[in-house]
Amino acid sequence: MLAKKIIDSNIIFGAIIIIFIFSLFAITTHRGGKDLKVGLFGIEQVLQKKSPYDNPTDRDRPLFRYAPGFTILQYPFLLESKMISPFKFKDITASIQAWYWVEILALLFSAMILLKIVPAPSRETSVRNLKIAFLLALPLIGYELANCQNKLIALFFMLLAIYLFEKDRHFLSAVSFAVAITIYIPLVFFIVYFILRKKWWYIVHFAAALILVFIILPSLIFGFEFNNYLLKEWFMRTLKPFFLTISYESYIDLRASSQSLPSAVGRLLGFGRTWQFYYLIPPLFIHIIIRICSTLILLFSFLAIWNQRKEISRGLGYAIFLILPLVLPQYCLYYTWSWLFVIYFAVFNYISYPEVPADKKRFLLIATTILLLSSYSIAIRPLNRLSVLFLGTMWFWGVIVANLISERIEVTPVHKKRQNSLR
Repeated sequence: MLAKKIIDSNIIFGAIIIIFIFSLFAITTHRGGKDLKVGLFGIEQVLQKKSPYDNPTDRDRPLFRYAPGFTILQYPFLLESKMISPFKFKDITASIQAWYWVEILALLFSAMILLKIVPAPSRETSVRNLKIAFLLALPLIGYELANCQNKLIALFFMLLAIYLFEKDRHFLSAVSFAVAITIYIPLVFFIVYFILRKKWWYIVHFAAALILVFIILPSLIFGFEFNNYLLKEWFMRTLKPFFLTISYESYIDLRASSQSLPSAVGRLLGFGRTWQFYYLIPPLFIHIIIRICSTLILLFSFLAIWNQRKEISRGLGYAIFLILPLVLPQYCLYYTWSWLFVIYFAVFNYISYPEVPADKKRFLLIATTILLLSSYSIAIRPLNRLSVLFLGTMWFWGVIVANLISERIEVTPVHKKRQNSLR
């Protein structure tokens, strides 16, 4: 009854959100902007015409992993901050607070976009489901904000790209998409979503947007030669060790806070600390296992939305392609699961339709409950080492994929029958 009252009352819900925002503002300020310092370090390095991918504390493991253009996006937040040594700043408070409020705005605008792009039986139902989804994901959203991370900013640009795509504003969509992957490159998987939605010409807009966002604009600011150097450094130090390698040794990350596929498999077949790892089987075989699993995940994801016909399940397609950047990268830490509010929202809207069969609703609710419990399990460190969050996410992904594939099987015979009747 209390939960229903909170959801149904805009005043109570609003009060909870306000308390959350301002209490977390104080906490975030007190924590000192741990992850923001990585971005500011990158800016300082670029200003000094140095590579932001050099890590003085661990030369083999760069902390700044973003595309060079990200320094342009985050430069306005340097404000009064002054780097006194790598990853140590003085007068950083204003930067932390400004970044925090921009993330809050990104969260707000993301919610507004979701109400427009995810189908629902009614506006009232959509708003109610968004409230529920937001409250369920609140601990992870708080974790993202308190760490001054940037994944909510990336999410906003990705959702904006989807909204513009649905409105047939393809170039603007592609530009927003390019900005999103500047912040978080694994979002690039969404290009397949756009293509499978029968918008093949989107590739042309996307290619133009990449040239604009990754080459033209940064070159106007950095100079062509320095930007070219930064792009090469980004590729060699962050992309190549994962995408173009034949051994797990080049990208191993066994941190319990990483719940991606490579980390989950690595924890099963390896142990130890950085550069002192021991493997139960050769790293080459671990790499092959990860590549095979990744390929199968991609294949079934593509199959799930290929020729998708039911409009009411469009939100589930978004959910699948937001899960891929969580489970497939070299590593992915807890706070990126703050995106769960989008995924929950898509599911709740879908099962709100009366025409969705009861058994499908039941399976989706069970999968969502498992995902919810696994997301809260991050508070128990031994469960993180068992990759519980990863396993819960993959179970949820499997149920969504199976649901969409079964929809396609159900719709196809009807579609063929209609074609035959027209003949």
